[in-house]
Parts: sequence; structure tokens; C-alpha cells
Amino acid sequence: MNSAGGRYPVAALVTGVTVLIDGALARLLLTADPERVYFLGRPILAACGFRRATGLPCPTCGISRSVVLALHGHLGLAWRVMPAGPVFVLGGLAIALAFLLYAALAGRGQQASRAAAHRWITRAAVAYGFAAMLIWLGGWVVQFLGAWHGGLGR
Repeated sequence: MNSAGGRYPVAALVTGVTVLIDGALARLLLTADPERVYFLGRPILAACGFRRATGLPCPTCGISRSVVLALHGHLGLAWRVMPAGPVFVLGGLAIALAFLLYAALAGRGQQASRAAAHRWITRAAVAYGFAAMLIWLGGWVVQFLGAWHGGLGR
């Protein structure tokens, strides 16, 4: 195995572990409710400038609250705040596990298994990225139209 091939398992392992640690730290340090995110119990008072100026949500409005709610297992509430949050959290978990699986296969030196895993991970990542983008933008459009028209169905 060449020297570049020898680094892939380590990089995949480090990436997978880092994503899991980041999620665990965010879950430990942050909490949320539908209105705000809290850092160590203190509210983060940053507000969206676009929403303050226009009264309309920007494409990222609700992402932080939704992600933190999803990290704490409140998937339904997170989905109502912004559907992309639970999708991002579950996608991050899947990516971390995929990197760890790739590192395990590559560490065994199974070239065919590593190549198959690489193809599968690449295809799954593209499909996930497309689906996550659609859910994120769809959630924003629903929020935007709800704010623009004073609520859907009214």
C-alpha cells in the first residue's frame, strides 16, 4: 500500500470521531426551546437581522433551534421549528458512522471492500445532500409563505 493509501483509514477515523464528539459537545453545552437557543443555560440573544428588518424568515431561520432540539431527541418539535434540523443531525450521525466503517474496512487492508464502501458512501452522500437541500428549502418556503400571508390556510 502506498503512503497516501495508508493515511485514508486514519483520516476517516479522525473525521468520524470528530463529528461524533462535536455532536456530543453541542448536546452537552446547548439547549433549546422553539423560541431560543441556550448556551450553558443562558439565552443566546442574537437575532436574525433579515427577520428583524422585514418580518420574514431568512432561509436559515430556525436551523440552530431545530438542530439543538434534534440533538436532545425532540425530533417532532425540531421538525416543526425547521424540518432541516433533524435531517442534518441524522445525516451527521450517518456520515460519522460511514467514515468509521470505511476506516475499519481500510484498516483491514481489504481493497475491494474499501472500494465498494467508498462508492456506496459517495452515492449515499450525494443522495442525502440532494434530499437535505430539498427539505431545507421546502421548510423555509413554508415558513416564508406562512409569514408572508399571515399563515397558510387563512
